[in-house]
Amino acid sequence: MSFAGMVVGNGVRLVRVIGRGSRSVVYFGVDSAGQPRAVKIFPEHLAGHADREQEHASGLDHPRLARVLGRTEVEGHPALIGTLARGEVMFTRYRTRPATQHERRPFLLTLAHVLDGLSYLHSRGLVHRDIKPENILVEEDGSAKLVDFDLSGPAYESFGTPMRFGTAAFQSPEAARGKPLGPESDLYGVGVLLGWGIHGALQEPYDPHPPSPDPLDTLHLQLTIPDQERRSNDAHWAREELLRLAGLPY
Repeated sequence: MSFAGMVVGNGVRLVRVIGRGSRSVVYFGVDSAGQPRAVKIFPEHLAGHADREQEHASGLDHPRLARVLGRTEVEGHPALIGTLARGEVMFTRYRTRPATQHERRPFLLTLAHVLDGLSYLHSRGLVHRDIKPENILVEEDGSAKLVDFDLSGPAYESFGTPMRFGTAAFQSPEAARGKPLGPESDLYGVGVLLGWGIHGALQEPYDPHPPSPDPLDTLHLQLTIPDQERRSNDAHWAREELLRLAGLPY
């Protein structure tokens, strides 16, 4: 079903689909003042997901995070209106691999921006819980924004039954076991992305990447330590370490 052409919320006209996920579809829209917007539409039975994302993301205000501006309905479907994050999803943006060899500076800027956004998110007591390429939109120069907060919530939040948040290839060991997740679990996902940038491929389960002479491999290994308690939970430290090891001044 297409919603293109509809006017929703406070005068946002839906133009075209720009993204699809397992739980939602995202439209490019334009508001009454001519500002571009992203409108995320959920199936009717997932109203709780929309409410949860609005609750946790509507107060976020950081240049490296997409913002949720309001909640609305589209033909009975729950929907969120937010700022538009420009660019391509991370793995599409970095087609030539390994990214650290072919586009080292832009790629590391992307990770620095993700860590910057996570540092802010974590400072507010929240974790993202789904760090993966599809949730990182990257511009030509490497500037990036973290999007999609429908799995986000308070750090170490517990549920009545184990909840396995995230996407398998980027999921921390504790996430795979359904344990409560803290900032160190988000940093595990960043570590997986850094390893992909160094080696040009994702690590297979229980089959670690071979050692690399790249000085950033040290940080990759630190961020992907299987033991949750031994892994860093400090995104600001990880950003500074990334830049130090790379010899970059951002």
